[in-house]
Amino acid sequence: MSIFHSTVSRREFMKGLGLVSAGVGGAMAAAPAFHDLDELIQSSVSSRKRAWWVKEVDEPTVEIDWSLMQRHYNYSTQSAAVVAAYPGLERYNAETATGPSPADRMKNNQPGYRLRDQALASANGIGNGALGDTNSNLKFGQKTVQTPEERGVPKWTGSAEEATLMLRAAMVFFGSAEIGTAAIDDHHQKLIGLTGENPSISYYDKQPPTTVTKPIVFSQTDSSFRFDDKTRITYLPNVPLYSVTYLIPQDSELNRMRPGTLGGVAQTRYRLREVPRACTQGFIQGLGYQSMLDEPYRAIPSNAGAVLGGLSENGRHSIMSISPEFGAFGGYFDLLTTLPLEHTKPIDAGMWRFCQSCGLCADLCPSGSIVKKGEGEPTWEVRTSNEPKAHILPWEGIRTAGEFHKLGRKTYWTDMPQCQLWVRRNMNGERCNVCWGNCVFNGANGAMIHQVVKATASVTPIFNSFFSAMHPTMGYGMRTGEDIEEWWHMSLPAYGFDSTVYAKHMGY
Repeated sequence: MSIFHSTVSRREFMKGLGLVSAGVGGAMAAAPAFHDLDELIQSSVSSRKRAWWVKEVDEPTVEIDWSLMQRHYNYSTQSAAVVAAYPGLERYNAETATGPSPADRMKNNQPGYRLRDQALASANGIGNGALGDTNSNLKFGQKTVQTPEERGVPKWTGSAEEATLMLRAAMVFFGSAEIGTAAIDDHHQKLIGLTGENPSISYYDKQPPTTVTKPIVFSQTDSSFRFDDKTRITYLPNVPLYSVTYLIPQDSELNRMRPGTLGGVAQTRYRLREVPRACTQGFIQGLGYQSMLDEPYRAIPSNAGAVLGGLSENGRHSIMSISPEFGAFGGYFDLLTTLPLEHTKPIDAGMWRFCQSCGLCADLCPSGSIVKKGEGEPTWEVRTSNEPKAHILPWEGIRTAGEFHKLGRKTYWTDMPQCQLWVRRNMNGERCNVCWGNCVFNGANGAMIHQVVKATASVTPIFNSFFSAMHPTMGYGMRTGEDIEEWWHMSLPAYGFDSTVYAKHMGY
């Protein structure tokens, strides 16, 4: 068992920040002050615990141009056809990785691939979809509970603020860490896809039918959510709708062991969301309202709801958003409801600004798909892939370039075709995902210094490069070799994350 020894002392680290002689007071100068209890109670921070440097703002820190954003056909590089269009189908089919497979690595007793690692990975998937195929009518409620009408009482009524506090309490009880909410107004409608599923490679040369693309339609006549089982079209009711984005944290320590079988087990969000989402729908039904899960799954980009609703900020890696509490590895999901909810505001914790001066994820990306520091600035237009495009897919609404991202924000654009093709050519059936594990904001939160670092980054960028360089130096980078198997001997919290992060009460 190895033990990490840093050559940088705590005093040297603090001195590097300029905090040894001045103390931490300067970094904390911007902490909020409340003059009386009424002011504290009226403050939104009274509902959930967050660090003082996580500030609510009116607009997200990433620039958004709603005029550029339109409801999208959900074509992304999660579709093999979209990826194959770049090298061409024949070359795509011929490009297979030649390195050892996970099974070969297991037989060679390689750390991270051993039998117990493989068994854990297989067992981790058992809970996915355990409560039923929600890409059906079950997405409107997997389990039924008595409605107010059946109980002989009126449905619940209250203000949008009261409803949001109530729903948050229920969803945290069921297993979500936190929620962000918003009304589906003219802007937010643009976040809901015209289609909800990626066509397979069998539609490389033809238009896929609705049974494959699973469209989402805003109905002009329906008063309830409806799913047509024959066409696979989902109809949203012509009533006020609200979105709920909820956070399911994942195993932070396993996230540092990528790539590999054991590291891949870190993606526990699909298993852990099953109970919270089913119970939440039952709760909403019991209040007298309707709801719909984010099925088909790709219909609603959950990172958008997370950023707009104050759970996270935009990151350099354009398919990633970063939570002040859980870093780059949160699991975000959505549901729609007729229960009126308030709009939880976006946040500014300095993370998007930090990303612009960091670039660690880009430096460590083996495929070179993330824009590196100094090699590009945030833009409105999706940058052209470095992979030459050999084929134009004959699909309705697909863009001829940059079709793998949704327009409307000014950001760095990750080259997703290059990313996916590198994985296909090099990983032999494995995921990569080292970008998720290397984010600076994934670092531990327990020691005071971590809060000092995050607080400092939120108010000034002058130390950002220093913080970025110190992340691997202080031992928060990826584990390798036999260090990977050390996970089996660690004393970790249930589910691999701190469930008390947002809590103000129940300190026993």
